[in-house]
Amino acid sequence: MTITAGLTTFITASPAHALSFVGCSTGALNSAISNANTNGGDTLLLSHGCDYDYTTPFSGDVATPAIASPITIIGNGATIRRDPAATTDFRILDIADGGTLKVSLLTVKGGNLTASDGGGILVEDGGTLRAHGITVSDNAANRGAGVEINEGGTAEIHLSTLTRNQAGLAGGGIDNPGGTLDLTTSRLTDNSAGSPLVGGGGGGYDQDDGTATIKLTTISGNTSVFAGGGIDHDGGPLTVTGSAITNNTASGGGVHGGGGGIWTGSFETGAPMTLNGTTVTGNHAPNGHGGGISNLFGAELIINASTVNDNTAALGAGGLYNIEDGNVTLRLSTISQNTAGAAPGGVYNAGAISNVLSTITLNSPTNCTPSPNPVPGCVS
Repeated sequence: MTITAGLTTFITASPAHALSFVGCSTGALNSAISNANTNGGDTLLLSHGCDYDYTTPFSGDVATPAIASPITIIGNGATIRRDPAATTDFRILDIADGGTLKVSLLTVKGGNLTASDGGGILVEDGGTLRAHGITVSDNAANRGAGVEINEGGTAEIHLSTLTRNQAGLAGGGIDNPGGTLDLTTSRLTDNSAGSPLVGGGGGGYDQDDGTATIKLTTISGNTSVFAGGGIDHDGGPLTVTGSAITNNTASGGGVHGGGGGIWTGSFETGAPMTLNGTTVTGNHAPNGHGGGISNLFGAELIINASTVNDNTAALGAGGLYNIEDGNVTLRLSTISQNTAGAAPGGVYNAGAISNVLSTITLNSPTNCTPSPNPVPGCVS
C-alpha cells in the first residue's frame, strides 16, 4: 500500500508485514510499537491529524516503547507529543540498538529531558533513523534537543524541519557526538543552545565527532550563547553543499566565542569542514569574533565556490576569523560587505590561508589589515 505520490519508495509497506492502523490514543500507539518489536517489525499508519498526547512515559524517560526492530511509521499528519500539562520529563522517541525507524508525515513535539540528551528523538548506538517529511519542534534537552545521534547511530533526514528546539549545552536542532548524518533539503530554524553559566555551541547543529553531509538545507535564525550560532564543528569530517547559513547568532565573547554562522575548531587530522556552493550571510557575533565563520585550533576549512557576505562581529573579522594554526583554502569564493567593530572587517588571519581565484572586497573598516599573517589576494 502506498500513500502520497512522490513518497512511494519511502512509505511502501514492507512485504513481510501488513499495514497496521493505529487508533488515536497513546495506548494504541504503545501497543502497536510493542507488537511490532515482538513480531520483528511492522508498518504503522497513524490516525489522520491525531494528537498522541503523552502525560507520562511508557518506560523510563521515553514516551513510547523504544524502537527495537524495523518499524515504519506513516504519520498521516499526526503529532506525537509530550502533553503541555505533563509533570514528568521524558523524550518522545528512542531508537535502540538494532532498531530502524522509517518515519514520514509526522510531527514530534514537546519532549523535555533537560538532564539528558535527545529531547525529540534519540538514535542510540546501532540504531537507524530514516526520516522524510517530518517536523521536530519545541523539544528541550541537554544536548540534541531535536535529534541526538549517539556514537554508532545513523540518521538520514530529508525534506524535514527542525525548529524551536532548545539545548542546555549543544545541538539545539541536531547533536552528533560520533554518529553518521545525512541531512538533505531540510530546515534547521530558530533553535538554540547553551546557557550563560555553561556556555554552549551549535544552535542549529553541533558535531563533536562522526561524519555528516548537509545538502540543499537552510540553517537560519539559530542562536548559541557561546559559539557556532548555526553550526558548531569540533571533530569528524563535515561537508555542507548548496546550502544557506543565514541570520544565526553566537553571543560568546573573548578569543573563542563567536562564529555567528559557523564555528569550527576540529582537533583531528583528516576531519575538515568543507563548504561547496554555500552562502554564509547575515550572521552575527555581537560580543566576539567571526560574524560569518571562526576557524580555530588547527582546523582545516575548505571554502569552494561559496559566499561569505553581510556578516557582523563586535570585535574583529565580520567575515572570517582564522587563528591558532587554522588552515583555510579559498577557491572561487567571495568574502564581501562584512563589518566588524575593529579592523579587519573581512578576514583576520593568524594561521594559514591559500587563495585560488577568490575575492575579498568591500568589507568594513578594512578587508584584511591588520592581520598577523598575510591574506593572499587581499588588498587593504
